[in-house]
Amino acid sequence: MNNNLLIVLTFLAGAALTWWVEGLRWDADVSRLNEAQTAELKKQSDQAVVDLTNQKKRTEAAQIALAALDAKHTKEMADEQAKNEKLRADVAAGTRRVRIAAANLATSQLIRNSTSSTSSLGDAIQIDLTPAGGQTVLDLRASIIKDNEVIEYLQGYIQYLAKQRTP
Repeated sequence: MNNNLLIVLTFLAGAALTWWVEGLRWDADVSRLNEAQTAELKKQSDQAVVDLTNQKKRTEAAQIALAALDAKHTKEMADEQAKNEKLRADVAAGTRRVRIAAANLATSQLIRNSTSSTSSLGDAIQIDLTPAGGQTVLDLRASIIKDNEVIEYLQGYIQYLAKQRTP
């Protein structure tokens, strides 16, 4: 019986030793995999920081460019509106009059004064408008100027976006 006990104890000691060695191997494998995972996560995190920094720089550059574009067109629009208001004030004060050159709508040619024989622009028949009619023309002019400035601004914005998209 002593012999059987020795065999069982040896078997149990061998099993415990094997279990312990396998545990060490298992711990080493898990530790190596954890290190690899940590390194990969660090690499991804670093790349994300670089990407976010680059995106922030691009966003700031776009905001600066768009602010400059906005300032340019806002100034142009304000200048044109001031010019139009001066014309309006001149028409209201009677120092200027609004005239329209008559044209043949079918040919877009200016209609000539029948008393003149030369072919210059000064020969066109001119129609004087009333002050109210002049104000209406200047209102239309202001609206056209504003629309043109908005269109130019939007075209500039679209061109800027198109430049940003091209690699």
